[in-house]
Amino acid sequence: MATIAENPVTIDPSIAALGMEMHIQSFDIAIEVRSTPPALIEMIEEVSDDRMQDLLGEAASSDPVIAKIRAAFKTCGKDPSRYRPSSEALTRRIIAGKPLYHVNNVVDCGNLISLMTGIPVGCYDATWIKGDLTLRVGKAGETYETIGRGSLNLEGLPVLADANGPFGTPFSDSAHTAVTETTRKVKFITYGLNISDTLTSDATHNAHSLLRRFCAID
Repeated sequence: MATIAENPVTIDPSIAALGMEMHIQSFDIAIEVRSTPPALIEMIEEVSDDRMQDLLGEAASSDPVIAKIRAAFKTCGKDPSRYRPSSEALTRRIIAGKPLYHVNNVVDCGNLISLMTGIPVGCYDATWIKGDLTLRVGKAGETYETIGRGSLNLEGLPVLADANGPFGTPFSDSAHTAVTETTRKVKFITYGLNISDTLTSDATHNAHSLLRRFCAID
C-alpha cells in the first residue's frame, strides 16, 4: 500500500524565501506499464468535455488554480506565457478541440489528474531517482533533456532535484526519469505551488486511486 506524504522534499531557501504557500505531496507505487485502457480513455474524454464546459470559451489561464500556478512561475522568475505550466498546456489543448495524446496507463493517469484539477503533477521512474529530493529555483546554466521537447533552460523554473541534479519541473520533465515499459515503480509528485493543502491533497488522493485502479500490480 502506497503512503501519501506531504512535503517529502527539502524546500530550498531559494524558493522558500519567495513566500508562496507550498504543499508538495508524493507517493511511490509499484506499477505495470501498459497501453491506456478504454475505461481510462473514456474518463479522459468525459473530463475534457467537462473542462470545456467549465471554461465556456475562456482562456485556460482564467482557471483559478492555473492562474495561481502561473503566478508561482512568475515569482520564481519564469514568464508563464512562454513557459506554461503543464496543466495549462493540457487545458489549452482541450479548449482548442484537440484530444490528449495517449502515452500509457501511468502517464495518462497523471495527465487526467492534472486536467481535472489544474495542478501540475509528475510521474517519475523511481529507479533513476537517487538520494534526497529538493525543491528549488533553477540556476543559470542548468538544463536537462526533456521528454520530446529537447534541452530545457531551467533557470527561473521551480525544479525538483535529487543527488544527481534536477529531473522534474511543473513545466516539462526530464527524459532521464521518464516512465517507460521497463518502469516498475513510480514516484508521483503533486506540485502544490501557491495552492492550498486541501486542493493538493484531493489531487494526490485521486491520483493514488487512479493509479491503483489502472496501473498497480495486484
